[in-house]
Amino acid sequence: MTALFTGAPFKSMLAELDALHQRVLKSRVFVALHMHAGDGNVHTNIPVNSDDYGMLAAANAAVARIMRIARELGGVISGEHGIGITKLEYLTDSELAPFRDYKQRIDPNGHFNHGKLLPRGDLRRAYTPSFALMGYESLIMQHSEIATISESISDCLRCGKCKPVCATHVPRANLLYSPRNKILATSLLIEAFLYEEQTRRGVSLRHWDEFADVADHCTVCHKCESPCPVDIDFGDVSMAMRDLLRRMGKKRFNPGTAAAMFFLNARNPETIKLTRKVMIDWGYRAQRAAHKFLSVAAAGQNKRPPATVGKAPLAEQVVHFVNRKMPGGLPKRTARALLDIEDKNYVPIIRDPLRTASDTEAVFYFPGCGSERLFSQVGLATQAMLWHVGVQTVLPPGYLCCGYPQRGSGDADKAEKLITDNRVLFHRVANTLNYLDIKTVVVSCGTCYDQLQGYEFDKIFPGSRILDIHEFLLEKNVRLENVTGTRYLYHDPCHTPIKSYQPLAVVNQLMNSDLNGSIAKNDRCCGESGTFAVTRPDIATQVRFRKAEEMRSGAAAIRGEGFSGDVKVLTSCPSCLQGLKRYNDDADLDADYIVVEIAKHILGQDWLPQYVRTANAGGIERVLV
Repeated sequence: MTALFTGAPFKSMLAELDALHQRVLKSRVFVALHMHAGDGNVHTNIPVNSDDYGMLAAANAAVARIMRIARELGGVISGEHGIGITKLEYLTDSELAPFRDYKQRIDPNGHFNHGKLLPRGDLRRAYTPSFALMGYESLIMQHSEIATISESISDCLRCGKCKPVCATHVPRANLLYSPRNKILATSLLIEAFLYEEQTRRGVSLRHWDEFADVADHCTVCHKCESPCPVDIDFGDVSMAMRDLLRRMGKKRFNPGTAAAMFFLNARNPETIKLTRKVMIDWGYRAQRAAHKFLSVAAAGQNKRPPATVGKAPLAEQVVHFVNRKMPGGLPKRTARALLDIEDKNYVPIIRDPLRTASDTEAVFYFPGCGSERLFSQVGLATQAMLWHVGVQTVLPPGYLCCGYPQRGSGDADKAEKLITDNRVLFHRVANTLNYLDIKTVVVSCGTCYDQLQGYEFDKIFPGSRILDIHEFLLEKNVRLENVTGTRYLYHDPCHTPIKSYQPLAVVNQLMNSDLNGSIAKNDRCCGESGTFAVTRPDIATQVRFRKAEEMRSGAAAIRGEGFSGDVKVLTSCPSCLQGLKRYNDDADLDADYIVVEIAKHILGQDWLPQYVRTANAGGIERVLV
């Protein structure tokens, strides 16, 4: 055509013809074919521009023609595993009657697939995103912080293999928040954000709240990644969603999160002491009193947790918070306060002066917040057992946090600052103590282990490794030599710190299963998950509902063998220790830390005051850093 119409007079005509050709091409209807040999499937996937009404009409006519041809060829259009709303108007009443009769008998209240294949369950309320607007969506995504989240979930196959391992997927309490469903919800919310941006209506606050609700329904256990065929880790996605809400100023204030983060971020000894007094001493006692006062309502929630969509009302949240009582009898002081090593200007080196020298094996012990500030007996038991096996224990100067709680709650900036500050400090410690050949970094918390893996300790203490205290004791041939009179279960934390060996095998060997009986694993999340239980107690109640069943069945299996003594559930996570102690009344058992139980039976029942006295009597060297 350009060869026929040459010259400037025809330039505008050619441009108009080209534009007309592009409009025709844009409005052409194509049917995407899906081949299903012999199983009765008829798919009518037709890409359309929903702002082109002529194209929509042509697409509707094409669907009608396809359905008519299918019937004329002697086929059916109802053989698909999930009949879409597109086909509803082409099905006869006689074809739909058996389904509707069955659904009325089985689901008279319409809980499942609400409105599906029922009158008015057609395309009248459907929203079809426009392909014509995808260019605008692409521009928005390029300049939006939500693009990374969208990309991280885009490969989801919707297979549902993540559902059985998800802590927040508890069908009898809450069926909606499996990773697969949360990915679907997140995708729809992102589409809603884009639509509202395109139409300049402004993103609805309700949508941000729904976005936050999806992110809240996650314990960040990362267990969904293993069964996922495309390696989607919705734990990472949840943290990214929380961080996005914070950075965009859309994150709602949560007093539980704020209080927990204040406690974990504090480094001043006096601030920590005051916070412990208010939150741990007074707060836990108040929670236990409220549990007793609201016992009837609490029992109802525990028996059958209410299913939720979104956050429960405030009054109901209060009952959720107190429906299982917090542990009592916690240590009054932190591990550092008991040993007078709170000064951040000094590195404490703890060793038995009678059995160690400067060239004795040394380890760097990072206790973490839970083992040091909350359950200080865990940190002290770790130190006592390291003293027992004859190694030198180097502690960080002052109170530190690894950064994982901040990252998990969505404050990635704070987490990165903590990590950077800690790494710089640890390099200073390594330079100051270069005469000690530190080859092992010991931890007593799984979340600390996961976070510290990114610290590159092998470059701080050359050739070093990170190892859980229980694995370290196993390597030192520590093992109970006597019968304890107690039978045990083992709760492996979502963030298990025992990674070099099989966790259950480690526990059985340390506790000497030959004498004290084989220890069985007690599955499912405890519901505590760091700050999760105080941030969203309504979701925690649903998670605990499933765990309570496991606790009862585990204890019953031990007692069913004729055992009439005490039953304990052991763990290796400070947060899990708190969570497990909430089930004491459910299964008539108690919870404790592995290393604490070992210290009791190897060092004696008064191991804690004895260790503190011994260490304070010349067993602590303080090195200026």
